[in-house]
Amino acid sequence: MTLRSLGRFPVYPFLVAALPTIYFQEANFRMLGTWDGLRLTLLYWLVTLGLLLLGRLVWKDIHRAALVIGPLAVFLFLGQKVGAAAAVACLTMALGLGILLKRRPVDVSRGSVPLNAMVFVLAAMPLVQTVLAARAQTPPVPTALFRDSLELPTDPNGQQPPDIYFLLLDGLGQPTYLEEEFDLPPKLVEGVLKERGFQVLRLAEANYPQTALSLAATLNAGYIQELLEVPDPECADRHPLAELIADNRTARTLRGIGYDVVTFPSGYPLTRMDNVTRIRHPLIDPGFLEYYTLEEGALPLIQTTLGRGPSDLSFAMRRGRLEYVFDHLGRAREGIPDSRPVFVFAHIMAPHPPFVFSRTGEGLSSRKPFAFADGNHWYDIHGRDGTPYYIMYSEQLTYVMKRLGEAVDDILASSPRPPVIIVQGDHGPGSKMHHERPAYSDHRERMGIFSAWYAPPGVDLELAEGSTAVNTFPILFNAVFGARLPLADDRFYYARMSAPYAFLELKVKTD
Repeated sequence: MTLRSLGRFPVYPFLVAALPTIYFQEANFRMLGTWDGLRLTLLYWLVTLGLLLLGRLVWKDIHRAALVIGPLAVFLFLGQKVGAAAAVACLTMALGLGILLKRRPVDVSRGSVPLNAMVFVLAAMPLVQTVLAARAQTPPVPTALFRDSLELPTDPNGQQPPDIYFLLLDGLGQPTYLEEEFDLPPKLVEGVLKERGFQVLRLAEANYPQTALSLAATLNAGYIQELLEVPDPECADRHPLAELIADNRTARTLRGIGYDVVTFPSGYPLTRMDNVTRIRHPLIDPGFLEYYTLEEGALPLIQTTLGRGPSDLSFAMRRGRLEYVFDHLGRAREGIPDSRPVFVFAHIMAPHPPFVFSRTGEGLSSRKPFAFADGNHWYDIHGRDGTPYYIMYSEQLTYVMKRLGEAVDDILASSPRPPVIIVQGDHGPGSKMHHERPAYSDHRERMGIFSAWYAPPGVDLELAEGSTAVNTFPILFNAVFGARLPLADDRFYYARMSAPYAFLELKVKTD
C-alpha cells in the first residue's frame, strides 16, 4: 500500500464508532478518567473492523464496503442518540447502498478523503471543546491533612488485627425515617443484621448528600473543606474528590500496618481505589460510561422492536453485577494468606436507582432509559404518574437486605478470625431530593443513613445514636487499635450537583 493510498483509506467508519465515547466524555469529563472510554471504543472498533472485512468480501473493495458500513455504524452506535427516524434512515441508506453497489460495483474511492475529513471534524470538535473547558477550570487541590495518614499506635493492642469489611450500600437510608415515611417494618430494615449480631444505629447521618462527597469525607475522617483547598466554589470538576477516595487516608493507614486492600468496584468512576491487592468484578463488567453509551446506540431501538423494555439488557447487567458482589463477598480473601489481614471495600449501588429488582429478586423490565439518576433527576425520566419512587425503592431494598444477610453469613463462615463488618449508607433515598434547590429537598431523608456494626469479642465500639459518617473510621481505629483519634464535630452540608464545592450548612440532626 502506497503512502497516497494509505491517505485515502476509509477511516470514517472507525471515527463514527468513536463518536459515542467522545461525546459522552465531552459531557462528563469533570468526573470521568481520561481512558474510561477506551474499552468500549476498542470494542466498537473491533465490530467495525469485522463489518469492513466482511463487506470487502461482499463488495470486493474496501471503499465500497466502508460506504455501506458508515451509515450502518451510525445506526448501531448512535441510533438512540440521533433518534428513531434518523436511525431508520441510516439503516435504510446502508441497505440501499449495499444493494446498489453490489449490482453496480463502481469506483467510490475518491469519496473516502472528504468523508474522512468530515467525520474527523465531528470527532475533533468535542475533543477540542473538552480540552478548552478543562483548562478553564480552577479545581480544588488536596491539603496537607489529606497527605497525612491517620495516627495509630506502633504496636496496636499487640494482637493479630481483624479483617475489616466496609460495605457501602448506595442510598441506604436511616431505619427510623424508612419506618416512618416509607412504612417499612423494622424487621426488614434492621432485623436482617440485628439477628446476626450487628449493632444498628437508628439515627446515623451522612455529612453530605452526594456519594463522592460523603465517601471522601468518611474514608479520610475529615470534612471536604479541610481536605481540599477550593479556590473556586462554583467549579464542577469532581476529579479532586476521586483523588481523595482513590488514595484515601483509611486505606493508606491500613496498608501501612500490613493490610491487603480488596475492592468490589461499582463502575462509578469517582469511587475507585488505587494501590489495591485485588479487584473483584464480574466477567461482564460495564462501567458508568459504558452503561450510558450503550444506551445511545441501536440496542434500545432493537429491544423495543422486539417487545422488550428499552433497557432490559442494561438492567440485566446491573443485576448481574449486584448479584456478583453478594455472591463473592465471602470469597474476598481468596489468594491472600490467612496470616495477612484484609480491608475489603465494596461500593454496592443499591437500593439506589435504577430499580432493577422486585422484592423477591425477580428482574424488572425497563420502562424508561437506563440511568443512575436519583432525586428530581429520577422524576425527570420517570415522571410522577407511574409506580411511586418509595414503592420501587422499598421493593429493591427488601431483596437487597436479604442478599446482604446471606453475604454476611458467607463472610463470617469464611473468615480465618472474627472480622469487623461495617454496613453503611452514603446518603439516604432521593424521593424528596432536589439536586439544585435545597429548599425543595427533605434533608432528613437524604442525610439520614443506615449504619450497622459487627465487631469481634473484646472490641468495644463506642457507638452513639446520631453518629455521623465522618467519624466512622476514627471510632473503629480507636476501638480496634487503641488509637486516640479525635472525633469531629457533627456538621451537615448541602451541595448542588452542578457545584459540589459550594456548601450550604444545614441543621438536620435528629435527637
